[in-house]
Amino acid sequence: MQLDALIRELIATGTMNEETLADLNRMLADFEAGKLDPDDEVYLRALHARLTNAPRPEPEEAPAEPDRIDGHTMAEWRDRALRAEAEVASLRGRLAGESAST
Repeated sequence: MQLDALIRELIATGTMNEETLADLNRMLADFEAGKLDPDDEVYLRALHARLTNAPRPEPEEAPAEPDRIDGHTMAEWRDRALRAEAEVASLRGRLAGESAST
């Protein structure tokens, strides 16, 4: 089962306390961003197996390190680009405000 579907299934049980639910939502966001810690994956699969009485999955090989370009993963480059775009928009807004006041 895909990890995001597994997390959503755990959340949908409605049996999680607030702290565990917050952890599950954080792990789902981390998974979707490609940043889920391998230990979290092990925890999620074990928790799912325990709660659904499913047999525990065999340990999988550790995921390969994501490809890096100039020391950054694609997700890190995306985050940098988004921050740069936000900064450019902010600077343009300030410049437009200064032009209007003169």
